[in-house]
Amino acid sequence: MRESALIGEIVRANAQLASCGGAHVVIPPGDDMAEVRLGGNRMLIATDQVVEGRHWTRGTPLAAVARKAMARNVSDVAAMAAVPSCAVAAVTLPAGLPDADVRALAEGLRAAAQEFRCPLVGGDIATHADAAAPLVVSVAITAEPGPSGRVVTRSGAKDGDLLCVTGTLGDGWRPDGGGRHLAIRPRIFEALELVARLGDRLHAMIDVSDGLATDAGHLADASRLSVEIDAARLPADPALPWQHVVGAGEEHELAFACTGQPPASVAGTPVTVVGRFVPRAEARCMVLVGGVRHDASNLGWEHGR
Repeated sequence: MRESALIGEIVRANAQLASCGGAHVVIPPGDDMAEVRLGGNRMLIATDQVVEGRHWTRGTPLAAVARKAMARNVSDVAAMAAVPSCAVAAVTLPAGLPDADVRALAEGLRAAAQEFRCPLVGGDIATHADAAAPLVVSVAITAEPGPSGRVVTRSGAKDGDLLCVTGTLGDGWRPDGGGRHLAIRPRIFEALELVARLGDRLHAMIDVSDGLATDAGHLADASRLSVEIDAARLPADPALPWQHVVGAGEEHELAFACTGQPPASVAGTPVTVVGRFVPRAEARCMVLVGGVRHDASNLGWEHGR
């Protein structure tokens, strides 16, 4: 089963739990973060993990691994136009990992928490029985709505809306494990400025973690539309194949749907119009290359099973 299909199955099974008691669920599973109401307070919550051999290559400094684990979660906060509150981390260590490496990982998490103004308030540590088992770092994060009080979800795109992205694409993950994924810049301030400047013209948003084809496809699915990307407009190195640019992922830029032209930049980060949303078609995501439409629905990051 593909990862996206498995997630969809889990989301459908958990939908009935939204009213089982406890916190009142405002945004259920299926978005970048869930939103719940506790008493009179709104809280967003999400979790993400990084696994050695899947999200980084052996030999990567563990401080960089720790920062990536935190940054991926903060990027989910940005996708909702929210502000980080606090986080907890759970780490599963390989047996025999040197103490110096464990300390480097802990210090990396602490430094990332300070960088992102998101206190690390607890967590858990376990050790694999097998020395060959991979290091796993999981982070759960909470957030609150930004100054406007608005939380932007994946749903809400309209036929004819523009698909826009912040920053650049295609430079997040390289086959050798290098790339910008080890220096993610979560677009918190960019998201807040988009809400402030676009207002009701901003209809939906997501962070590009699994490739633009996959993540723009999520926006389209949530609004029962399809999306068409113009390869000539992609903000990427022209030497890169378009399949890599829309499929590699791990850039953690924002992709959003809006009516009318977006600002040229937000918080100092360029914004590029790369496509538009169209009526639902057989392919949820298409890429226009030299006047020919290509089905890109299956391009994107898959964690595999």
